[in-house]
Formats: sequence, C-alpha cells, structure tokens
Amino acid sequence: MLVDGEVKRICITPVDDVQVVAEIPRDFVAEPAVFIRSAGIKVYKTEVVIVGAGPAGLAAREVLKGHDVSNIVVDSNNEIGGQFNMQTHQFFFFEKEKKYGGMRGFEISKTLAGENHEGIMLDSTVWDIFEGNRVAVKNFKTQEIFYIDCKHFIVATGAVPFLPTFHNDDLPGVYTAAVIQKMMNTELTLLGKNVLTIGAGNIGYLTSYQLTQAGARVKAIVEALPEEGGFPVQANRVRRLGIPVMLSHMILEALPNKTGDGISGAVVAEAKNFKPIEGTEKVISGIDAINICTGLMPDDALLEKGQQMFGRHCYGAGDAVRIGEGTSAVLRGKQVAYEILDNMRERFNYDDYLLVSKEYIDSQQHPFKVLDEPLMPSMERMDKPFVLIDCLHGFACNPCAFACPYGAITKSSTSTAPHIDFDKCVGCMDCVYQCPGLAIFGYNLKRNIFFLPIEFDMEAGEDVYLVDNDAGILGEGSIQKVLRKKNLTHVARIKSEDMPREDQLKVRGFIRKKDYPEPLDIKPSGKKAGEDFFMCHCDDVVFDDVLKVIGDRKFISVEEIKHTTHLGMGPCRGKRCIQRLKMNLRPMGVGLLEVPRRGHRCRTRLLLANFTLLQRMIKPSQMLQTSSEGAWKRKPWWRVVA
Repeated sequence: MLVDGEVKRICITPVDDVQVVAEIPRDFVAEPAVFIRSAGIKVYKTEVVIVGAGPAGLAAREVLKGHDVSNIVVDSNNEIGGQFNMQTHQFFFFEKEKKYGGMRGFEISKTLAGENHEGIMLDSTVWDIFEGNRVAVKNFKTQEIFYIDCKHFIVATGAVPFLPTFHNDDLPGVYTAAVIQKMMNTELTLLGKNVLTIGAGNIGYLTSYQLTQAGARVKAIVEALPEEGGFPVQANRVRRLGIPVMLSHMILEALPNKTGDGISGAVVAEAKNFKPIEGTEKVISGIDAINICTGLMPDDALLEKGQQMFGRHCYGAGDAVRIGEGTSAVLRGKQVAYEILDNMRERFNYDDYLLVSKEYIDSQQHPFKVLDEPLMPSMERMDKPFVLIDCLHGFACNPCAFACPYGAITKSSTSTAPHIDFDKCVGCMDCVYQCPGLAIFGYNLKRNIFFLPIEFDMEAGEDVYLVDNDAGILGEGSIQKVLRKKNLTHVARIKSEDMPREDQLKVRGFIRKKDYPEPLDIKPSGKKAGEDFFMCHCDDVVFDDVLKVIGDRKFISVEEIKHTTHLGMGPCRGKRCIQRLKMNLRPMGVGLLEVPRRGHRCRTRLLLANFTLLQRMIKPSQMLQTSSEGAWKRKPWWRVVA
C-alpha cells in the first residue's frame, strides 16, 4: 500500500502520524531512493545472534547468559515476548521443579527476559546474511542499517497463519487468530461481538474462550475433520460455555453486510475429506467477525538462508522448526542453547541438557486417553469435601502435583493422568484454581455446595445453571461468594438446590441464567455458495487466473505460476498463497513443483525456463523408482532430467 506516498507493508507500519493510505496504482513507479551516508555504519560483534524475542529466542538467551556467552537478540516487534504477549491463559508444563507451569503467557515472557534487556534490539529485522557470518539488520523506526558479526545463528522467527480459501475471504471482518488475539489482548479492542470460529484445534479453543472472556459471543466452532484436534481439557472448558462445535463442516462463503464493509453471516456445509457435500449448505447468520484458526506454517525462509551461510552453526527453534505449543518453544530454545555451548566446548551440566531434551520430546506428545472416568472417592468419603480431576488424558502437564499442600495429587510421567489420594485430600480446594486446563472441581455434597474455577467477572448473588462438560443443565443454584486468587483464576462457591447425587458428580461448571446461549441461528442455504476467491491477497490473483495458466496439465512449477500470474510475488513471499494453492490443486490431481532453495540452483533455473520441454523429457516410467524396501516413491525430477 501507499502510506503517505511511500510503498510500505501496512501490516507492520504503525498508524501514528499517518495521513493517507491508498492502493498502489498499477502504473505506479517509485522514485529512486537517494542514499547519503551521514555517519559510519555500526558493526557489532558477538558469539550468537538470536532472531526472535519470543519464547524460543528468550529461552535460548536465558541459558546463554547463564553461561556468560555473549548474544544479541533481534526482533521486529516493539516489545519483548512474541506470541506470549497475546496469551492470557495458564500454560501446560511438565516439570521436576515448578517454574513455568500454571503461569500465563505474558508472565513467562517477562520471566524469561529478566530485568536486564541489554542486547535485545527491537523494531529491527534481519534483511540479509553475507559471507563471513555477517548479519545485516535494519531498524524500522530509525531506518538505521547496521551489521552483526557472529559465530552462531539461531532462528526463532515463529510461524505464519494458514488462511483457507473461501468466497469473500478478503472481506473486512475475516481475521486470523493472531489478529484477533493481538487486538483483543494487547490493544484491548474487540473486532466483533458475534464471532464464528473456524478450526477446533487448541488455537480455536483458546481464542474462543478469550473472546468470551472479553465480552463477545462465539456462535459456534466449525471444524472440517470428524474429530477435534485440540487438547480435551481445552475443548471441555469451551463446551461448558455453551459454544457448539460443528464437526465435519467447512466454511464456503462469508456473507457481506448491506454496506459491504463487514460481514453478516457465513455459508457452511458438511464436509468429507475437506470437500463440501453438495446440498448440505446452510447459513449461520447474526455474526460480525470470522475467527480463522486453521493452523500455522513455519516461517523458515531465514532459517534456510542461515543454513546456507552458517552451515551447522545455524539452529532453528520454536515454530520456525516445528509447530507446537509455547511449552515446546521454550524447551527447544533451551536445547539449542546447550547445543551451542557443546559446539563451543564450554562447560555445562550435561544432565541439564538431557532433562531439557526429554521434556522437549515429551512436550510433542499429543494427549491420549488413560482413564474413562475421573477417579472417585468411596461413598463414605463423599460425605466430606473432596475434589475430582476431570483430566483423563496423558500429556505434558503437572502443575496440579505442586498445588496440593498435603501431597494428595501426583503425576508420575507425561503418559499418566493425575492421581489423587482421597485419604490425604482434606478438601482445601487449593488445587481448583491452579489447574491450567480448569479441570479440577470441588464438591461438598452434603451441603449442596460446589467450588468451581472461574475466569470471568461475576459477583455473589447471581443465579446460575449448573452444567456438565457439554453445557447440559443439571440443576440450578446461586453464587454465594467468589474466592479471588492472585493468579486470576478464581473459585466460585455455588449453593445449589437439591440434586440427585448422580447429577451432582457430573457438575463441571456453571452459566449465569441471563447468559445461557440461545440455539444457533442456522438455516438451509437457498442458493449455491460463491465459488470464486482470491488465491493471493497481496496481488489480487484469483484462482481462475491460475487455472487458465495450468490448462489441462497435471503438474506445473511454482516459478511459472509466479511469473505468469504474479502469485507469490508480494510481501508474504508466497508463504501463505503457495500453501493455499497446493490445497486447492490437490483435489484436482494437479501437482505443484517447487525449486529447491538449496543446491541445483543453476540447473533448475535453466530447466524451468522452458518447462514444456521438461514435460516432454520426463517419461511417466521415469517418475517412479523403488526404495530398498520395495515401496514406490517419486524421483526428484532434477535428477531424472540430468
């Protein structure tokens, strides 16, 4: 976009003092920049350059600083913390000694950064790496360019969101989860009051929960797969709010409002294998924002460049290597720092490295079911106050083991569920507010009193419905008192009317009577959803333009698509649109060939100059070869031609 007459990326340009923002005309020619050197260029020298001041980068810095290894952190944001600054929930950690488990994201970033921020360069970006291990950096605000000479290079640049294609996906009101969280949790601005979330993974659950905390109403969560992808405890606390989860459904179209400057609804349809089932289209109305939570892609372009220039002295950490939870990012950052210490022949405790490595591996583990039902006390024990832990899956989390002052809760490994010894439990309820998944609940059945975790602003005296994990109403009651805690997960003491004991033991939450959600407003669609959509938002390339270039071919190169349609030539460098294109071409049986970023450069460029000739040179029989196990696999095409 043109910002006050200059070409700038509006996604990273501060709005302060901006007067005019306009679309770049197609015949626009920028004025040549005149560079006048007014002072010498600074060159910094350090052992390690860390790109990214998020959880992975800060964790690596913490370990390196602890061993007196000089380092410089470069980050394009104006504050330290990265994604952690937008995360208001308590984090899962499995630890031998309690440190990060149960802390909120923004608290972890402050802990990792420490008090001394020397050597952290904000508002800066790495724009190139030169031979001799020289890193070129530019400061956004001051426009200063400087260099950093280093021996080791850590890339912790995080990830970029994946945006699926659907009709009108460029309308105002369609946002990725990162935008929703940034505006809501750091700018304190809601982008919509009635929101439809797309994607039932951890990000979809977390943003839906946080939107509800901020005062929005999440109409539904739409998921294309037949099962949810997030942690079960995350899903349960969202369902307890009465938010329906529509499995095996996908979004087809965003419906514009009357003025065209926002949205008023969405068309969804039943789906199988990510394909909509014709005739099942339906309209969800009454929404003003769509929250896209369909996954992330590693932002690894700088990592690949670093590997070319630094070789084995370049390291990746966090989502730049593998998409995972914040827990994994912190542990991988620490692991990388230890690997650098080993490479430098510096002394360190190898057991610490082994422990971090084990915890990192454990953090990658997806939850798997261990118990069918929560552990229950005996009927006699139920006459006294007790807690139930509705955490039935094994995964890397154990703050509950540190929460009980009497040692009643234990968790031996990431493959087990928490175990409670009811002989040691005294019903103090200290564990209820210290579970990151809000999966511990307190009961005093004889007095019809429940102690339930709450992260919403409520007051004593309010009438509520007591609900199960699916927001099914089990009974009624009122809030006697809200026990406020320092970690901001409070405990609501709720007095209920008489209930059968069977129903009492199913209580997992409550909803204020005035907030109990109405049924979802969903109706059959009277017309077929629009099928045209932009494949590349940077340069307004529609999918039909790409199909015209492909014709009846069954494979095409990314380079040809770039040069003929301009898709992938915008500010995102094809990071988003190439993946969107792959997703849409796959069901059509069209393959997309990418030029390797490392090696075979000159040869592949020559071959791609005339890709039609290349197609004639490759015979179908040459495209396959057998592996040592006898299975068929595709040959690298540049080797076939050679």
